[in-house]
Amino acid sequence: MQRLRILFLVLAMIVSAVLPVSGQDEYETGNVIFFHPDGTGLNHWNAARMFWYGADGALHWDQLPEIAIYRGHMSDRLVGTSNGGATVHAFGYKVLGPGSFGQDGGIDPEEEGSAGRPIYSLSGFPGSVMREAAAAGMPVGIVNDGDLAEPGTGVFLAEVGDHNLSNEIARQLLDGRPGFEGEPLPKVMLGGGEGFFLPADTPACEDELALTCYVHSDQINGRGPARDDGRNLLVEANELGYTIVRTRTEFETLWGEIQADPAYAPMVLGLFARDDLFNDTTEERLIAADLVDPDLADTKEGRLMIWGSHPDTHGYNPPTAAEMNTLALEVLRRHSEAAALPFFLVAEVESTDNVPNNANAIGTLRALKAADDTIGVFRNFIAENPNTLLLTAADSDAGGMQIFGPAPAEDERVTTSTGNPTGIGLNQGFALDGIEGQNTAPFVSEPDAFGNSMDFAVGWAGTNDVAGAIVSRAEGINADLLRSEFSTRFDSSDVYRMVYLTLFGELLPASYGTTAPDRTE
Repeated sequence: MQRLRILFLVLAMIVSAVLPVSGQDEYETGNVIFFHPDGTGLNHWNAARMFWYGADGALHWDQLPEIAIYRGHMSDRLVGTSNGGATVHAFGYKVLGPGSFGQDGGIDPEEEGSAGRPIYSLSGFPGSVMREAAAAGMPVGIVNDGDLAEPGTGVFLAEVGDHNLSNEIARQLLDGRPGFEGEPLPKVMLGGGEGFFLPADTPACEDELALTCYVHSDQINGRGPARDDGRNLLVEANELGYTIVRTRTEFETLWGEIQADPAYAPMVLGLFARDDLFNDTTEERLIAADLVDPDLADTKEGRLMIWGSHPDTHGYNPPTAAEMNTLALEVLRRHSEAAALPFFLVAEVESTDNVPNNANAIGTLRALKAADDTIGVFRNFIAENPNTLLLTAADSDAGGMQIFGPAPAEDERVTTSTGNPTGIGLNQGFALDGIEGQNTAPFVSEPDAFGNSMDFAVGWAGTNDVAGAIVSRAEGINADLLRSEFSTRFDSSDVYRMVYLTLFGELLPASYGTTAPDRTE
């Protein structure tokens, strides 16, 4: 009997030496697309489906095969912040909500003398997962329909003590982080934020575009370039080897050159607005600013100009999120092929957060369509490049968007929701949005499976972010982990783990309840 036990032990040792431990070698490595449709909860996607495709229709988002419930709380609060949530995604640890931007904590307006601390990521690397990927030779890129310094993209490349330091964030995109100057450059960066790359005294462009003038102004606030250090980062980026594009015409010309020459693999910096590509304000203020296109008055999109500026300006009709990501994917694919390494793309549609934060219903529905079209681009890419993971997540729910249907209305105009029936405290209802804001005609859904189109109004919990019902979805390699490894818990810090696993082939231990290590100690 003793001899049999010894034999079994020897056999077990042999088997354990041959077979992979904990399935680590079974994970595939490949490209990663992390898509952040900021501010989108399940309620937003339901609203978008009803409006654009009908209650029984299907979004591209619906067709992503894997799904998990996302937990987005911070280390100090239940509702995620854009800058803190992005830091968790990029570093793999829960951080403080108010000031974190590539570090744990930072300037908190409610806490005098607050400051952040530089941290290691979950792998032990002194920086984000994107900085680690780039250091390993992988091509990386960012795309945003907001400005590139927005947390959803900026946090993956920059570390600052205040998320309002957009000039410094833009500098770090090219120079590298303090103490890490000369880090590998992203291969592609597309979005807004031109004002943070140019000196404050930069003149406006006249007839011809140049890197020494600015193309766009903020349509709502009338702002211009913002740098106070005298540096022209567009000129410097060009000297570093970037092809600079700033208008739709330049973007389409570059895309044509890329399609015409399969060997052409440029580095690209595209800046298509002074700040965000979209106009994040209320319907009423857009109308007051004459940001309307009368030719679109009778279309489903409506006449309000959610993206870009007037037709007679350089900022008219900027590239869409779907178009920018189409170009970014092809550029990264070519650099990836040359390096024989996977690529890492972080893409954000910021309009799905900022527009509902201004209680603009038609703008939100259009932003959701832009995000969904972008998912369609990613799905098509995966169909041709199956060695790719697409992972989506939002850090919070913007505005708590809800559908009211049939729409409470009088004289064919939406009115208010019902109030508190107890009669105690504030007993009034809340104003609802129609197609051009309050006191306008209701929205109408596309037909359902019965052929019925139905009217509805949009209501808001407020103009701030709430916890909501956030879900992550995925497709491609390792996507099935959402229903196996992460079926009972998918934390915001697990975004990092999924990304790291697919790029580097190792599923790191969870960091739940663990404070990020301090780089200064």
